[in-house]
Amino acid sequence: MKRAWREWAGRSWPSALAAGALCLLWGFPTAVLAQAGTSVSGRILDDTTGNPVADVEVWIDGVGTRVTNADGSFAFADVPRGNWVLTVRHVAYGAHWQEVEVGEASQRLTIRIAQEGIRLTPLVVEATSREARERRGAGRQLNRISREEIQRYEDTAMSLVEVLTAQVPGIRISRSGVVGQPTCVEFRGARAGNFIRGLGSSDPGCNSPEVYLDGVLVRNPATIYATLPIETIENIEVVQPSEAGARFGSGSLWGALVIETRRPGRDSDRQRDVYVLGPQRYDWSLEPAPHRTGTVFLGSALGNVAGLAAGVGLASRCIGFRGRDEDVLFTDCSATTTIAVSAAAVALPALGSALGARLGGKTERSRGTLGAALIGAAVVLIPGYTLGIAGQRDETGFMEGMGVVTLTVAVPLVAIVTDRLFRSEREEP
Repeated sequence: MKRAWREWAGRSWPSALAAGALCLLWGFPTAVLAQAGTSVSGRILDDTTGNPVADVEVWIDGVGTRVTNADGSFAFADVPRGNWVLTVRHVAYGAHWQEVEVGEASQRLTIRIAQEGIRLTPLVVEATSREARERRGAGRQLNRISREEIQRYEDTAMSLVEVLTAQVPGIRISRSGVVGQPTCVEFRGARAGNFIRGLGSSDPGCNSPEVYLDGVLVRNPATIYATLPIETIENIEVVQPSEAGARFGSGSLWGALVIETRRPGRDSDRQRDVYVLGPQRYDWSLEPAPHRTGTVFLGSALGNVAGLAAGVGLASRCIGFRGRDEDVLFTDCSATTTIAVSAAAVALPALGSALGARLGGKTERSRGTLGAALIGAAVVLIPGYTLGIAGQRDETGFMEGMGVVTLTVAVPLVAIVTDRLFRSEREEP
């Protein structure tokens, strides 16, 4: 029996091997085909406008992530068959989910998404006063009498001592009743220190707190209590004895009063913006457009010519020149009238030039200062008249021509420089 089996197996094993190989080759394409994926692609569109949405993140768990292009398209080349959840995310549209059943055929999806409002965490803004910020940052108890609290007593003829009594519960005021004897101001807790009573005080029987006026130690506080008007006080800080020693040293064992007076010109009740600060070199980087040089020159030249015509016309009625031989200027008017027309000959063209430059160079934000332009024009006009008169006297055409050029050209050029450098911001309406 065994021998017959061996003989059959020896003759049949090649056929069995061939049959097994044939089955393996037949089943391999089927297994590969069963494991092959399917293409899934599509477009993301805006639900309202129908326009494609770019930069959308499309994600399939276990497969990968794609980002849509400018056409709103995306594509997954190899997605295994089965049911999948397709996730769509965008910062302006939020997150959306869609179930996709992947089979043998490729799928082309069209997904519409709508914009969603972005919900932010509420922002809480707490406004704190200057006093509250100082109390929080000091790390200690802060007792301060503010300007508003002091202002309530200004019309009551109360003294500093009486204000302290009304505002500070721990202050004790005692008066001896003797003429010339100072008033004793002390904290109630200081009465326990009788064994060193009066140390550092002008009154041996009073444990007075140290008084600092604008940062300077006052050696005789009684004079401050009696003579300092309360309307000159900005604020008073009251430092208790338990804290004064650590801040001001051993001399303030009985506490301290830190008084700050009002500075000259300080007005805490009214704040206003100041736009015009007078002539100063102007920063043109604040302007949206450059300086209008041509317009300023034209406006200044026209105003200057009009002023010269008026000024010279007035001066010629009184002042004249007798000629080269006599070399003398004469006047047909009184001394007062002569001085007036001479001043008008300078003032009228200077004013015309300054006004022309000011109007020509005005912008929405600023304009040239009139005073600087007037001074600059007057400084140039006087040498111009001098050259013109000297040219007529010597009958020199060159000097007379220089005088005319100075009067008609140099004055507008100076107006350009002053209008550009010296400007003031216009007041807001």
